[in-house]
Amino acid sequence: MEESFVPSYKNEEERLKIRKEKDKKYKIRVVILTIVIALVILVVGFLGYTILNINYSKYEKYEEKMDIYGFSQVYDDGDCNTRDKVTKSEAVKMILSCLYNVQNIEGIALPTEETYPNAIWVEYAVKQGIVTRDEVNASNADDKVKYQEVLVWLYNIKAKILNIEPDTEARVEVKDINAYNADQKLAVYDLINSEVITVNTKNINGNQKLYKGKLNELIVNFAEQYNTITVGSARININEDKIPENASSYPYTLASVQKDTYETPFINDGQEGFISPIELFKDNKQYYSQIKSYVENYYGYLVNINYENITVEQMKRKMKKYALDKFDDQILSDYVNYVKANKIKLTGTVVAQLPCIYFDGENYRVRTKIEFNVESSDTTDNLLYYDLENGKITYDEKQYTLYLDVAMSKNEESQTLFNKEGTIYSMLVKQNSGIVSAGD
Repeated sequence: MEESFVPSYKNEEERLKIRKEKDKKYKIRVVILTIVIALVILVVGFLGYTILNINYSKYEKYEEKMDIYGFSQVYDDGDCNTRDKVTKSEAVKMILSCLYNVQNIEGIALPTEETYPNAIWVEYAVKQGIVTRDEVNASNADDKVKYQEVLVWLYNIKAKILNIEPDTEARVEVKDINAYNADQKLAVYDLINSEVITVNTKNINGNQKLYKGKLNELIVNFAEQYNTITVGSARININEDKIPENASSYPYTLASVQKDTYETPFINDGQEGFISPIELFKDNKQYYSQIKSYVENYYGYLVNINYENITVEQMKRKMKKYALDKFDDQILSDYVNYVKANKIKLTGTVVAQLPCIYFDGENYRVRTKIEFNVESSDTTDNLLYYDLENGKITYDEKQYTLYLDVAMSKNEESQTLFNKEGTIYSMLVKQNSGIVSAGD
């Protein structure tokens, strides 16, 4: 049988045909694989972006309070944006700002010759034992800080500055707790137990670079838990039943103040130039302690008058530090003589109802509670200083609880507020039937 002859070009055609089919299949596989890889990358990227945004979004709620409490502007760029990273020296500044409720520390810390960013804050923190020189110094001040570092620093503030006994009992399961050294473990448990860390307590991820959202959480919660934004020993109100209807007008409310005191309308509310308590607080909070002192000392003297020892010189000595204007000797003399002639003796207390401080468009106003007893008096008229300058004001009762928005103003030399002269009656925001003005 004869073998059929196949020309060589036919073999080549077949080979090329097969090769083309293989190339075509290979290209299809490459395209499919490329599409699959691209889809995987997109899905992973989308999931990563989504998860990251979910993590960020949990902390965004703290931005508003950072603004209200006046902490946002303490950041180096003046912004509390949740997603931004934080430097070591910046973190030190933020936690000290939270501790002392200040926007600068010059009145607390000694000057320093160091010139690196936030040096005065860091040098103070080192001296107080909050941070170590190795942790923050001129060479690493601008390095990004880790979450676990800040937790220890806050723990140190609580234990060394506030002198509060830490609560380090392991009440909750922290899955990555073994990733931390002894000091870090104590800080983690204490800050969780005290509800300074609330958003994520299961996995701390302390080795990660800290972003502002997490630091905002620490700052806000620490300030509220340990009342670092209030004056003195006053405590923030956390009782839902005592939250006033107009709570949005205030940076916070106090447990010691009745809610109807906060709900009492402001003078000139909504008028041109009016500044509410929540707006005034963030830029003026550093003066609130002094304002409280000035109000309580000035009016405290006026409701503790005693005809047996009152003099013009005494009135000047007791009141001039807290008054805006120089006293008129004739007005003082007339009142002193009147008190003596009518054997007037008053005893009382005065408490500024913080943080109800606002600007009515002309004067700053401080809501104040005044309680006083008329221990002795041969008259019911003009018992209080400056009443004589406004006709006749009659006091028909022996005991009074009054609420007034005292008028204050700044002088040319200071940013704090001083008391303006005027009758207590003219500043009442809750009328009292036991006090009657002849002008009504």
